[in-house]
Amino acid sequence: MKTIVSFVAVLAICCTKPTFAHHGSSEFDLSKELRYQGTIVEHLWKNPHILTKLATTTADGQAITLEIEGASPSVLRVGGFTADSLKVGDQVTAVVSLSKRHPTEAAYGYELIKADGTVVPLVSARLKRPQVSQTTTSIFGSWVPTAESFSKLTRSLGSWPLTDKGRELRSQFTPVASGQARCVPVSAPMLMTYPVVMQFTQASDHVLLNTEWLGATRTIYTDGRNHPAEDRFQQGHSVGHWEGKVLTVDTTNFTDQETGGIPSGRGRHLSERFSLNDDGNGLHYEYSLEDPEFLSAAVAGTADMSYRPDMKLAGVECDTELAQRFFKEFK
Repeated sequence: MKTIVSFVAVLAICCTKPTFAHHGSSEFDLSKELRYQGTIVEHLWKNPHILTKLATTTADGQAITLEIEGASPSVLRVGGFTADSLKVGDQVTAVVSLSKRHPTEAAYGYELIKADGTVVPLVSARLKRPQVSQTTTSIFGSWVPTAESFSKLTRSLGSWPLTDKGRELRSQFTPVASGQARCVPVSAPMLMTYPVVMQFTQASDHVLLNTEWLGATRTIYTDGRNHPAEDRFQQGHSVGHWEGKVLTVDTTNFTDQETGGIPSGRGRHLSERFSLNDDGNGLHYEYSLEDPEFLSAAVAGTADMSYRPDMKLAGVECDTELAQRFFKEFK
C-alpha cells in the first residue's frame, strides 16, 4: 500500500481544512468524513506523523486493517496528548477521510473516540488548547505558534513571486525531494510557524532557539559579529540585536534547500522581529524574505505565538521510513 501526499498538504490538514491548489494533490477524499469502529492493532507515535492501524470492517462486512494517518506528535502533544493516549487493544470509533485510491487500506484521521467517550484529536484543528493565564515580561521561555499562523503561511506559498529559474525548479519539484523526507527540518520563516513548542534561552553572546520540529535549532548571535564569508548552514547564520524588548534578527548563509517546493540558495536573506505583546501572553513574529535568484520580489508575513510555560521540549523521534511514506510522488 502506498500513501502518497505532499508534505505541506499534510501539515496544512493538521492545522485546518486547507485549499490544496498550492500544496499538491491530496491522496484523501476530504469531502467525506466516515466512521469506522474497531480495535487498535498498532500505534506509532513518531515524527513526522503518527500512524494508527485499526482492525475494522467495511459497510458490507469485509474485514480490513485501516492505516490512519494523523498529525505530528510534536503538534498533538501541545493539546495534552501523549504516546499513552492510545494503546493497542483500545476499542475506538475512527472519524476519517478515506484514500481515493486505497479506500480499504488508508485514511486520514480527524479523531478517535474511545469506548469511555474520550476524544483523541488527530489534527491540530480539533485540539482544545489549554488556556494559560500566566504572563511574562520577556521573550525567553516556551512558546507555541498558532495553527492559524502556519495555515496562513502555507496558503501564501502559491502566490510567492518567482523568477523564471524559480518557476522552472518548482515545476520539477516532487515531495520525495523534500529535505523533510529525510527528517531534515525546514528553515525560517516556515519553521517559526510550526505549531510546536519553541524555547528561547538567553546566553552571554547569543540567543538559543530550540524547536520541537525535527530537532531544529537556531543560534542568534548578539555580540556584534558579522556573517561569515563562505560557511553555509541549514538554518542559516543569524545575528541579532535588541531594540528595547524586541529582538531583531538578520539571517544569511543558508544552504541550498526548499520551502514547500520553492527553492532557495546562496542569496537568501531573512529579516525578522520578535516582539512581546502588551498582555505578556503572546509573541508577535514578523519576517521579510529575499532571494534574488528565485524570488522576483521580497515576501513578507507575520505569525503569532502563545506563551506556554507549561510546555517543555520533548525529543520525539523522527522516523525516516515513516517520513518517506508521506513523500511519495504520484505515479
